[in-house]
Amino acid sequence: MSRFLFVRKMLFAVLIVLFFCLPVTQISQAQSDIPEKASSDFDKTIEKLSKEGVISGDGSTTYYGDYTDEWAQIGWYQWLNFENANRFVFAANVTWNSASDKPNNFESGCGIIFNNSGSENHLIASLRMDGFVYFTGFRSNRYLSYGNYRFGKGLINGSADFVLVVDNDKATVYVDGNRIVRKADLPVMGDNVGLVTLSGTNRDYGTRCKWKDIFFYTW
Repeated sequence: MSRFLFVRKMLFAVLIVLFFCLPVTQISQAQSDIPEKASSDFDKTIEKLSKEGVISGDGSTTYYGDYTDEWAQIGWYQWLNFENANRFVFAANVTWNSASDKPNNFESGCGIIFNNSGSENHLIASLRMDGFVYFTGFRSNRYLSYGNYRFGKGLINGSADFVLVVDNDKATVYVDGNRIVRKADLPVMGDNVGLVTLSGTNRDYGTRCKWKDIFFYTW
């Protein structure tokens, strides 16, 4: 479990501060009791991705159930590693809430960390409360930004079906079944995969991310 200062990309400067680590509740172990509808919906997602050529070959699926995380320190994010892979499909329904009615919505949200070997080398695809998908990260402790892409209205309390497909140096994000962005030539710096909570407020619980029906497919 790592907690890392979220880079605030301001108009004239970028502030980077070192990370620290604290213990937290772990994500539940893989589960065999999978809800029938959730399983059927995920099978359809895999079929769609295969037809689009985003994934190739047969794979294996792990079901992790649900997970909730909270983080309340403005401009920071924290993550919890739960898998190791460089070719995978992550899918879940995510609900996000802010304890503030006026958070920094561009800093607040929920996402997935991947191609990760630690605080100095990782990538993150996240849904932010301003209605954009952000691709960010670090390489050799230098900040990376691969842009932001509109997925919907800006909401401080909302939910969406979130799918991230990573194939080594390629990453594709789907929100509510729609392809939002596909990036290529990304750095592969490690194979840790985790859930990320980003906070744009210090108030109460900060940002709360509720992940429901987490599926992880590798091929």
